Amino acid sequence: MNARSELLTKIPTVLLPEEIISVRLIEGGFNNRNILINEEWLIKEYLVRDESIDPVYQRFIREKESLQLLKGNSHAPDLLNYYDDAKKYIIVRKWVEGQPFNIIYVQNHMKSLIEAIISTHRTTDSTSGDFHYFDVIKRYLQEYKNILSYSINSSSLHNLFPTLPLYSKLDRFFYDQFSQIRESKCIVRIHGDLVLSNIILAENIKDIVFIDWEYSTLGDPLIDLAYLLSQNQISQNLQQIIIKNYNKKLKIQVNRAKLKVYYDLMILMSGLWYAIHAARLISANKQPFHHVSSKKFIKLALDQFQILNLGEY
Repeated sequence: MNARSELLTKIPTVLLPEEIISVRLIEGGFNNRNILINEEWLIKEYLVRDESIDPVYQRFIREKESLQLLKGNSHAPDLLNYYDDAKKYIIVRKWVEGQPFNIIYVQNHMKSLIEAIISTHRTTDSTSGDFHYFDVIKRYLQEYKNILSYSINSSSLHNLFPTLPLYSKLDRFFYDQFSQIRESKCIVRIHGDLVLSNIILAENIKDIVFIDWEYSTLGDPLIDLAYLLSQNQISQNLQQIIIKNYNKKLKIQVNRAKLKVYYDLMILMSGLWYAIHAARLISANKQPFHHVSSKKFIKLALDQFQILNLGEY
């Protein structure tokens, strides 16, 4: 079996084009496997990761239905097909040829980026996979609590985790912040995961396209702005310029207090995710590589917690 056949062996034939000229694996994240066919069709297979926190079916249904709702919006890729047999979940979307964003692109294409975000926020219809965005943090906190409890009796975990903040400290911080959130009068479809790698400067249309809509839901549009600012190592000075341009485009003043709360909650969420992922790596495999990777994720978690002045206990 050649490499091309091996890549396609588990893909339902109903999703494949009549003529296959080229096939290649595209680097993806922890959640999926991406196969590009004929440099046009991206076949995205959703992988089971953690059903208690991040159900694969919900990720699939959110992306599928979000792309259906955004049909005709140039800032979302075209959905071509999908497959669901209760065991395997796949979407086929149009490949977006271009370059993932970086800080230089943010500076040089800021107005276009803000316009693209606002454009997707004009969609207000729901999907069957919608969720309350900050419930994710509640689930992460519970897993973090379980990991710290388990680490007491696990030498491999205990050696890595003693510098992390107590669960009670993070839990108290979350609820102090969460109590400040008031129901937004403006509820729209948000992307929910605006890391720069999910923002593509498309070559053919000279426009911005957002990919990976697995965490899209209805929510306050400031959630997307807070995620963009907090998760991409954007300097404080550039953050203020982005907010200023966002205000100018919307012709309103962003609620800075609410944005700060969202920003801090995003930092907390990413810190928890890094800590949880470190523990999963150690629990799944004892190889030295995974221990090195775990230490890296612990360092990233600590960096996030220290931004919030939570630091070590």
